[in-house]
Amino acid sequence: MRAFTRFLACVSIGLFALPAVAAPVPADKEAKKKELDSLWAELYKDEPAAAHALLKLFKQPDHAVPYLKAKLQPLKLDADRCRQLLKELGSDDEKTWKAAREELDYFDPRLALDLQALMNEVTEKPARTRMVELLSTRDADSLAGQDVSIMPVGNDGFNFRSNNGSWWAEHKIERIGGSQWNPKPAWRRAARGVAVLEQIATPEAVKVLDGLADGHPDATPTKAAKESLERLKKK
Repeated sequence: MRAFTRFLACVSIGLFALPAVAAPVPADKEAKKKELDSLWAELYKDEPAAAHALLKLFKQPDHAVPYLKAKLQPLKLDADRCRQLLKELGSDDEKTWKAAREELDYFDPRLALDLQALMNEVTEKPARTRMVELLSTRDADSLAGQDVSIMPVGNDGFNFRSNNGSWWAEHKIERIGGSQWNPKPAWRRAARGVAVLEQIATPEAVKVLDGLADGHPDATPTKAAKESLERLKKK
């Protein structure tokens, strides 16, 4: 009993401390995060799933704006970071290369290096095949083990070529995601996020749009943010 009393006294004057215990995440916050993550995933899809997500996000601006602020970063990628991500893309560790792919899905490698430079620098498998899959919106590791090259087409174009034939290789940022045959779901989702922020139109939502508008001038989400800001100014 005396020993326990001395223990309590030591704790009270700070001679030694009890181990800290991390505070649990409130259940309601965890549920809200899961809901927002699900809606963000739906924005990546085709209609009507994307339309449903747009409406759900618009109806909860207090949660949607800070969430979209974290997701919609200005589309800027320097060459060093790009090369590091491409190196990680070739990792044997699934967690590492999938994380790199997710980041590069948004921060497209062509923002930092032109297409020919990318193909000249990234020559080792599986980094090369995974990069080409990403640039041409193919499933991860769908080109595993194949030899992929690039060849000029006409006066201003390129094709990827592998064992299974050839297909378009977009090299101009302003054309990325600009048509059904050249999709870019990650940028389409970002543009949809821009639409949500424009409709919410609170000062905080406008700040997010301002930040996104500072990205690469030719990227679709950057242009979408600038157009939204212009419409809001007119209102």
